[in-house]
Amino acid sequence: MDNHEFIGNEQGGPLVEESLLLGLAVVTVSIVIAVILQATGWAQDVITGLLQLLQDSWGNLTQLFGAP
Repeated sequence: MDNHEFIGNEQGGPLVEESLLLGLAVVTVSIVIAVILQATGWAQDVITGLLQLLQDSWGNLTQLFGAP
């Protein structure tokens, strides 16, 4: 096999193609998971804030009317 023949063959094997596709799939799934976790974390913070606001409001209301 001479050097020209070796350099002229620019085809990648099926193993290279599959490994690139697998790597791309892993990166894509990681990004989707990160976006979902960020969105659910944001929603959880909002719900926690609303529940705290309701608890504070109820406490202030009961204090206003003199309930123990």
